[in-house]
Amino acid sequence: MRWLTSTLQAAIKSAQHAGQNEISTEIIVVDNQSTDGTWELLKQFAPEYQIRALRLEKLGAARARNHGRQHARGRILIFVDADTHLPVEGLTRIKELCDQRGMEAGITRLAGLDGGWKAQLWWTFWEHVRRLPLPHAKAMPAVMFCTAPVFDEFGPFDEEVAIGEEWPILANVYRHRPRKFVYDRSLTAFTSSRRMELQSFGYLRTLLKYVWAILHKPGRIHYTDRIR
Repeated sequence: MRWLTSTLQAAIKSAQHAGQNEISTEIIVVDNQSTDGTWELLKQFAPEYQIRALRLEKLGAARARNHGRQHARGRILIFVDADTHLPVEGLTRIKELCDQRGMEAGITRLAGLDGGWKAQLWWTFWEHVRRLPLPHAKAMPAVMFCTAPVFDEFGPFDEEVAIGEEWPILANVYRHRPRKFVYDRSLTAFTSSRRMELQSFGYLRTLLKYVWAILHKPGRIHYTDRIR
């Protein structure tokens, strides 16, 4: 739950920064059967910061994202994991990318919230992977955005898989309209490295599972992690 608290604080600061530039925003949080007090935390944050807290009984990250989109009213949709911090200027920058540069979807740079040199190497490695001119390299559900029309055209998130659920949207935009996709490395979001840090040989094990998931759909469907 501590991850969600700091994630919400980062999102609120980014929304307030956007508000200073007369940008209207809404924050939607989907509680997907959590057991760590998340719903109680949301009830504390929601009234003061006008957060829309939703509950979804059927488990699945993709289902939760799709559920949030069904309730979103905005023209630009930004999806953020519960352990990932948006930079303060994030919402303002993403609106600029869509409105002034005509982008329809994109991702940001990622860096670690925790961990030492292994975490730094890990996120630097994936930063370079995402620069490859391949549709499936343009993937990062931790922080991604797209316009509402693009979501309705290529979405929803793939509810059959446990990882790579964003590919129908991001990979298809890059495949069909590459000039409308942006990997904006001027924006850095920070995310937790605990999945790798708290397991023996966590970085190697996670890398091998990622490679299997990329190469074979069963790896995406049956992907599991002890630490979420």
